[in-house]
Amino acid sequence: MKRHIRRGGLPAAALLPVLALAVACSGTGGPAGAGEDAGRTPAASEAGDRSAPLTAGGLKAALLTEAEAEAAGFTVTGGGARTGAAADDADGDATEPAACAALREVRSEEAPGRGESAAAWSMMYGRDGAGALRKTVLTSYPAKTARSRVAELRRAVDSCDRFSVRNPYGAASFTTETLPVPDLGEEVVRYRLLGRTQTTAGDKGYAYSLVTAVRVGGVIATVETSELLGPLPPARLAEFEPEPGPDEPMIAALVEKVSGSAGG
Repeated sequence: MKRHIRRGGLPAAALLPVLALAVACSGTGGPAGAGEDAGRTPAASEAGDRSAPLTAGGLKAALLTEAEAEAAGFTVTGGGARTGAAADDADGDATEPAACAALREVRSEEAPGRGESAAAWSMMYGRDGAGALRKTVLTSYPAKTARSRVAELRRAVDSCDRFSVRNPYGAASFTTETLPVPDLGEEVVRYRLLGRTQTTAGDKGYAYSLVTAVRVGGVIATVETSELLGPLPPARLAEFEPEPGPDEPMIAALVEKVSGSAGG
C-alpha cells in the first residue's frame, strides 16, 4: 500500500493522550464474511468449543512471567487482570468508519462492549528499558465467539486501508497494512498501523503499531509493539516499514504457554 504522510514531530509526553486514540473502543461483529479462513490452521482443533472460557486467574497465569520475558530479551514493567468486559469508554473515542474499531479494540485491555469473559495484560520493554513498548492482551470467550471476533478483525484489516479516530485529546489518522502471519495457534491476523496525530493544542506527531492476534480455542492473544516517532523527513516516512521479526521468539513463547492453559 502506498502511504501519503505529512511531516511532523512532537515530544513523547505530549503525544501520549492522543496515542490512546489508537486503543480502547467497542465494536460488534457481523456475519462471517468471505476470506475468514485466511490465516487459519486447516487442521485446527475445535475441542475448545466445549470448554468454559478461561478465568482472569487462568489468563494471568498464561502471560509470560518476569523470568520468561527476560529469557526472551524483555523486562515486564506492569500488567493486570479483570473478570468480565470493560464497563465503558470514558474517553469518548469515535472511530470512522466505525467498522475499523476492531483494529483498536483487539489490542486494548480496556475495550468496552467487546464481551470477553475475562482479560489479562502485561507491558514489556527491552532489557535496557528503551525502544518500543510491547503490550500483551489476553481475552477469553466461548470458542465460537472468539472465532467471530477474529473474523471481525480480519474484515477490518482487509477493508480499513485508512481510518481516523477522535477523542477530547485530539485526532489521529491511520493507514493499515496486512503483514504475513506466523504459523501459530489456530488463527492468526497480523497488521501494521502508521498514524499521524494532532492534539487539541495543535501539536503533531507520528506513531506506529505492529499487531499480532492469535486465537487458541476461546483465547485471543494479542501482542502489540508500538512506539512514538520523532520528527522524520518525508523520505524516511515513505520507507518506514517496521517489522515484528525481533519479537517472534517472545510471541511464540507466549502462544505456546496460552495453548497449554487453553488446552490447545
